[in-house]
Amino acid sequence: MVKEQNRRNSHDYNYQRIIAYIFNHRSISRSDIAAALDLNKATVSLLCGEMQQQGLLSEVGSGSASANGGRKPTLLEINKQYGYTITVEIEAQLVRALACYLDGETIAFQQFKLTTTSNLPQELQRLVAKFKDIEDTQHGLLGICFAIHGLVNHNQIQSSFVDLSQVAFMDLFADYQVPIILENEANLAALYSRDFIQTAAQKNTVTLSIHQGISAGLILGDQLYRGSQGRVGKIGTNIVMPAFPINNRRSLVTYQDVYSELAIVRQISELVEKTTLSLDDISKLYDDHNSEVVTVISQFANGVAEMLHNMAGMLDPDVFYLNSPLLHQVPSALGQIRRYFKRLSGYDISIQLMPNIQLATLLGGAALLTHQALGLDGQTLNLWEYSND
Repeated sequence: MVKEQNRRNSHDYNYQRIIAYIFNHRSISRSDIAAALDLNKATVSLLCGEMQQQGLLSEVGSGSASANGGRKPTLLEINKQYGYTITVEIEAQLVRALACYLDGETIAFQQFKLTTTSNLPQELQRLVAKFKDIEDTQHGLLGICFAIHGLVNHNQIQSSFVDLSQVAFMDLFADYQVPIILENEANLAALYSRDFIQTAAQKNTVTLSIHQGISAGLILGDQLYRGSQGRVGKIGTNIVMPAFPINNRRSLVTYQDVYSELAIVRQISELVEKTTLSLDDISKLYDDHNSEVVTVISQFANGVAEMLHNMAGMLDPDVFYLNSPLLHQVPSALGQIRRYFKRLSGYDISIQLMPNIQLATLLGGAALLTHQALGLDGQTLNLWEYSND
């Protein structure tokens, strides 16, 4: 019994190593896998045979013959059409969804606007149903991930900027008979940074997401760090300063109160006396050198630098990624963030805007689902390569 269990454990361990290695090296031969992982060629051939039977691998032609001649080796790669995933991001006024193949390549995108009269459960069901006609995969839908702007712990929503109290996710999508995962939006953006854009030298990264709230996704030692109760990364609730109003009721001013995207938009709207103001409007005012807007954006940039400084002292990451639609509209503010951060901390840590910001969180959900589908939670995967446009 013990020998059989050990054999099973060895089988599963080598299976995971091989599938991760193929995933990360695209087209590769069995002999190269055996050499790289120090495995017997027969073991590699056996396990790759299992993967081919399951539909996980495809043969994609022949490689170069060895220096001694002989038959050219057959190359293997992950079969992206093994199955597909769906990730849905729920924001205050917009719900977006993305379907991806197993390797993270995008298939289809859908979105709808939320209004005060929207029936969110019904709208979510309708949105996900739009992806049911994806027929060019062997195993169909592998899982659904919901990106939550709020606090999530063990698939339970603790708090959210959108009222989700009436959305019973597991019941709504039970008929699909696939895993349903709820995850914090910043954590998914961090997974995107690790599996889509991170270099081999970057083991520790921080993704600062600035939307209605402010939170950070942490990759430490190549692993997503959630904390014991999922509360890690709640940067927005950190106290900037205590305030004592005239009525003596003590209140606290947090980073979220003054530096969230919502707070900045409200502040600028009041200054320019417009009730509705888009990020595109703010960008135009900034480019036109509106003094009030320039001042607010400058204060925002300094606030972001302060948050990064506070995190740098605790985490010392290899790179900071800024997942902020506002900063993508006014990218020139990034220079001020970098300068002020270096002045505050003295550190020379790379600070970058999150590339592909429109899809970053959604692709992070695809990465999470791919890891789960392959049983590779502890492995780093290099998913489909996207440009930084």
